[in-house]
Amino acid sequence: MGFLKRAFLGIELGLIPVFFILWYFPFINFPIRVATAIVGFALLCSALFLGWKRTWARRFLLFVYVFLVVFIEFPLPHPVDHESLRTAYCDALKSYTGRPYVWGGESYFGIDCSGLIRKSMEDALAWQGFTTFNPSWVRESFSLYWHDTTARVIGEGYGGRTRLIAQCNTLNTFDDSILQPGDMAVTTSGIHIMAYLGNHTWIAADPDPNKVVLFTVPEEKSSYFSTPMRLVRWKLLDNQSSE
Repeated sequence: MGFLKRAFLGIELGLIPVFFILWYFPFINFPIRVATAIVGFALLCSALFLGWKRTWARRFLLFVYVFLVVFIEFPLPHPVDHESLRTAYCDALKSYTGRPYVWGGESYFGIDCSGLIRKSMEDALAWQGFTTFNPSWVRESFSLYWHDTTARVIGEGYGGRTRLIAQCNTLNTFDDSILQPGDMAVTTSGIHIMAYLGNHTWIAADPDPNKVVLFTVPEEKSSYFSTPMRLVRWKLLDNQSSE
């Protein structure tokens, strides 16, 4: 094995754990996103170099690369199934139940209130996008990953991704019959956000119990349920939307 090949093999083996550490790191900000993208690109390049002399490996890697580029970059006519995405989103939200609360976190190892909302939608879009061959949802999943946000921004439209559906003085007395699973409640102060799962149940990454928990209305222990709220909905989950 030549020196250059050994060097690329060492790079490949060394970068794999670095990539997964960055991907699952609890606290994620823009520099970490950039580092993750750079490491991922370096892994792809080293894999191409190591497999280039093997015909089957070269063809496989090129096929995967071309498939992903074509799949993600070129939109195809695709029926919008709001309900399947809603189900996937709610399942993703519930999958974080019990995970620790970490301010700025966006992974199973630690997550905060806005991270729970956004990461769950990322997961749902990526899964539904690939399993239903809907490239627009895959692209939106990447976009959500790349563009960090806060509870306040989600409550104010998040670049056209959400819309206001109602306001209330307290969730404990609010008529939740107008809500759909996946709808969100943002405090008017913009410091906290929760998601509705249906059947009078909410989920949130809550700093008080320091983990992701479920709440059933009426809820007397959490002060957020007696706080004025803005009720918002993802446009991707809105049956009135053609997105």
